[in-house]
Amino acid sequence: MTSVEVPDLTGIREGLSLRRQARIGAWDWCRRHAASACLLVPLLVLVGAVHAIGMWSFPRWVDDPGTYLSQAWSLQYRHALSPYSYIYDHAPAGWIQLSLWSVLTNGFNRHDSAIGFGNECMLLAKLASSALLFALGRRLHFSRLGAAGAVLLFGLCPLELMYGRWTFLDNLVTPWLLLAFVLAASPRRSISAATGAALSFAIAALTKETALVVLPALLWAVAQNLDRRNRAYVVAVAGFSGLLLMAMYPLYAIYKGELLEHPGRNSLLGTARWQLLERESSGSLLDPGSPTAHMVGQWLGIDRWLLLAGLVAIPVALLARRLRPALLVLVIQWLVLVRGGYVPFMHVVNLMPWSALVVVGAVEIVAGNRRLATFRPPASWRGSARLLPRARAVTTGLAALCLAAVLVGSWTPALRPMLEARQEPPLWSATQWLADNVPRDRVLVVHDSIWTDLVHRYGFDPQPIIVYKLDTDPAVRQSLRRIDYLVVPNWYYATPSGVAKYPTLSEAQKHAVVVARFGAGDDGVRIYRVSRYWRPG
Repeated sequence: MTSVEVPDLTGIREGLSLRRQARIGAWDWCRRHAASACLLVPLLVLVGAVHAIGMWSFPRWVDDPGTYLSQAWSLQYRHALSPYSYIYDHAPAGWIQLSLWSVLTNGFNRHDSAIGFGNECMLLAKLASSALLFALGRRLHFSRLGAAGAVLLFGLCPLELMYGRWTFLDNLVTPWLLLAFVLAASPRRSISAATGAALSFAIAALTKETALVVLPALLWAVAQNLDRRNRAYVVAVAGFSGLLLMAMYPLYAIYKGELLEHPGRNSLLGTARWQLLERESSGSLLDPGSPTAHMVGQWLGIDRWLLLAGLVAIPVALLARRLRPALLVLVIQWLVLVRGGYVPFMHVVNLMPWSALVVVGAVEIVAGNRRLATFRPPASWRGSARLLPRARAVTTGLAALCLAAVLVGSWTPALRPMLEARQEPPLWSATQWLADNVPRDRVLVVHDSIWTDLVHRYGFDPQPIIVYKLDTDPAVRQSLRRIDYLVVPNWYYATPSGVAKYPTLSEAQKHAVVVARFGAGDDGVRIYRVSRYWRPG
C-alpha cells in the first residue's frame, strides 16, 4: 500500500489560537477603556489645537532651542553629536530623539525653518505628556473627570503653553518621566512593567540629566507597587536594566577617551564638575534679590494659579498614599529653587504636570474619593457619616465651579495673544534677508535659532558661528580670521551681561554698520556688516 503523509496542523492551530486570543484581548481592552478613550480623545484635540495655533509666531525665539536642533541636524546629516566639539553639557538622548523623528519623517525638509520642526516635536511631546498624565491619574485612582481635569490644567495653562512651545529638553523629559510613573503604578505588578519604568527613567535622565533628582520619588512609587512573590526579581531586573542603559553615556565617554579631565580636551567629569560646582549660582528663591526669585516672579506674572495651587494642595495630597511619590516629585522640584545653585529659566516645565496632578488629587480627596485617600473619619464623626458625603459633594462642586470661573477669567486674556500672534519672527526675517543679499562664503556670527537654516537650506560655507561659541570654543578661536556679518537679537548688545559674556561680539559691533533692521526693542534684530579692515584679536 502507498502511505499518505498527513501534514502536521498543530502549528497552524496554535497560530489561529494565538490570533484569536490576541483579538479577544484587544477587544476586552477596548471595552474596558472605551469610556476613558471617548473622554481623552477630545481632550487631546483641544490641548493640541490650543498648543498648535500660533506656535510659529509666539513666543519669541530664544537661546537653546536652535542649539538642540543644530545638534539633531548634525547627527542626521554629519553623523556627529554636535556641529562643534561635543562638550558633554547635556546627555545627547534629547536631540537623538529629534533626529530620529526627522529621519522618519524628513523633518528638516518639511518645514521652512528648523524652528518649525522643533515646534512640531514639542506638540507631539505635549500630546504624549497629556495622555500619560491622564493614564497616571487613573492608575492613582482618580475619577475619569479628575484625570481629565489634570489634563486641562496642564494643557491649557498659559505658563505651560509658553514654555511648552519652546524646543527645550525639559519638554522631552516630561513624557518619559510620566511614562516611568505610569508603569511603576501598573496594577499587574509585573517584572516587565517595573523594567519599563526603569528604562523610561533612564531615557529621561539621558535626555536631560537633571531628571536624576527625582529618582527617590520613582523608587518610592516602585516600592509601593511591589509584589512580595517577585519582589527580588523585579528589583534586580529593573535596577540592572536602568543602570545598564544609563551606563551607555559614560561608556561612550570612555570609548572617546573623554571621561577624565585632560588639558585642552573635553571630558564628561570635567563638565560635570563645572555644572555642579563652578557654574554661577542663581541664588535661592528665599532671597528676594536673587535671579531665582526674579525668575519665579516672571513665571507668576504669566500665570500664578497652577503653581500656587500646587503648593497649597500639598498638605491635603499627603492624605493619599498612592499620590505621595508624585507629590515628592513636586516638592523636589521646588527645593531645587531653594537650594541656591544654578537654575535654568525653563525649570518651570518640571513643575507644571506634577502641580496639575497634585491639585486634582487634593480635590478628589476632599470630594471623598475613598480609593485615593487613606484618611478615615474618627469614631466621633460616625453619627453624621451619612451627611458627610452629600456635604462634601456640594462643597467640592461649588469650589470646582468657582475655580473654573477664575481660571477661565484669568487664562482667556492670557491665551488670546498666544493664539492670535501672527507677526513674523524678526530672526526669521533676518534669515531671508541673508539668503537674498549675502554671498555664501561670508563669515557670519549668528543666533543659534537660525544656524540650521543657513547651513541646511541656504548652504552657507564656511558654516556660520553660533554666537556663544565665539569666545568659548578654542577650535573656533584658533580658526577665526575674520567676521563679515553679525546677526543676533538687540539684547546681546543692550545688556551689561551680554557685553561681558560676548566680548568679541561687542568689539566687532564697534567696527560695523547696520545694513538691515527687523523688529524693534530688545527682541528686534539688526544685521551688522563688519569692516573688512578689522580682525578679531
